[in-house]
Amino acid sequence: MSDWIAGILAVIFTFLAIIRSPSVLHDQAKVRLWLAHLVMALALWLSVTPVYMAVDAVLGGRNIANLVSHFGFLVIFWLGGAEVALGLGRHDLYRLVHGTIGAMVLGAGAAAMAATFIAAAPEYSAMGLNPFRDDPLIILYKVLSYLYPGFVAAVLARPMLRASADSPGLLGPAKWWMAVGFMLVPLVPVAHLGELLHPGYAMVVDLVLYPAIIMVATGATLAFIARLKINRDASPNHRQQAEHTD
Repeated sequence: MSDWIAGILAVIFTFLAIIRSPSVLHDQAKVRLWLAHLVMALALWLSVTPVYMAVDAVLGGRNIANLVSHFGFLVIFWLGGAEVALGLGRHDLYRLVHGTIGAMVLGAGAAAMAATFIAAAPEYSAMGLNPFRDDPLIILYKVLSYLYPGFVAAVLARPMLRASADSPGLLGPAKWWMAVGFMLVPLVPVAHLGELLHPGYAMVVDLVLYPAIIMVATGATLAFIARLKINRDASPNHRQQAEHTD
């Protein structure tokens, strides 16, 4: 991911995490979503080359920062997927992504991802592991890192798209953007597999991954704005002001 795109998205999610912090102190139910935004911000900051290189140097200069960022994305989909499912009122989907099946996919994917990273043993710090993409183990590591996110996105994309049509105000566009972004996520590991056939598929990965992150970030931002407006309209002071104006 280019540094300026990653930087902009990191700033957005950092802002969302900071602005949500006060509400978390008063409503424990919002902790999961706040943590998802916080971890997303940290993972995106690790996608900025100077930040990545500095952090990885502290961790030993062997791309542990890359592994940390991929574990971060697993946490994001574990937390965020649960919140999205509950937000849709779909407890069946919540049990699927956050229950036994989801835990098995997450655990197996995370263990296999870590094992392939250790086996590949990239020798020096490199953003995106780009110099090592001719190693099949590195490609497999990247594929496995999207196993659980792809599973969660595939489960939630269609219900989210349907819900967007019936949601009021900005919540409709917010869900639509997130749904389309989710649709792209399962294509990322497929594109990575293509790299085993030809290195040029690395460009396909970028063409799928960048829009997916941008669309999900757009949806999350619109949803936050929509919730602020809903809370403002529901506040007693706002109702009194509206009655006084009438």
